[in-house]
Amino acid sequence: MPFGVYVHIPFCARRCDYCAFAVWTDRASLMSSYVDACRREVLASSMPIATSVYVGGGTPSLLPGDLLASLLDDIARVDGAEVTVECNPEDASGALFAAWRRAGVTRVSVGVQSMVPAVLSELTRRHSPAGVGVAVALARSAGFETFNLDLIYGARGESLHDWRRTVEAVLALDPPHVSAYG
Repeated sequence: MPFGVYVHIPFCARRCDYCAFAVWTDRASLMSSYVDACRREVLASSMPIATSVYVGGGTPSLLPGDLLASLLDDIARVDGAEVTVECNPEDASGALFAAWRRAGVTRVSVGVQSMVPAVLSELTRRHSPAGVGVAVALARSAGFETFNLDLIYGARGESLHDWRRTVEAVLALDPPHVSAYG
């Protein structure tokens, strides 16, 4: 029977205006303690073996690779389980993605939101549209055969033309999967 695990990482460099999740922007010093607490919770549970794991947030890509690896090591998974981790484009690096691959991550979920600078600014995002292309190239070069690009539509001030530009720019990157949220 399929069983999925979601792990919430509550750390962010800053809170985006649209975010309603439990996040901290001022407690990076607690990352190690938080991961240790999650690991204790996983080890004390009697959950089934996972067929998929999703690490979201917050901004999981702020976690050092070794911390994420230690957490994933404690989650029992079937062979071939999909393991997805969310990443902000500005956090993407070859070293981070290599660490994730060694830890068993099979899929990266890139928080694109928009490819229009004014819309990104309205959403208080830190990356640029060019940074999305860099993140995609890094994911591919790290060996991620699957990844997704997350978009947000209907942001304050976003026009239909802006949304069309975003969709066209994202599709030009030829992603295996695109998610769109209102």
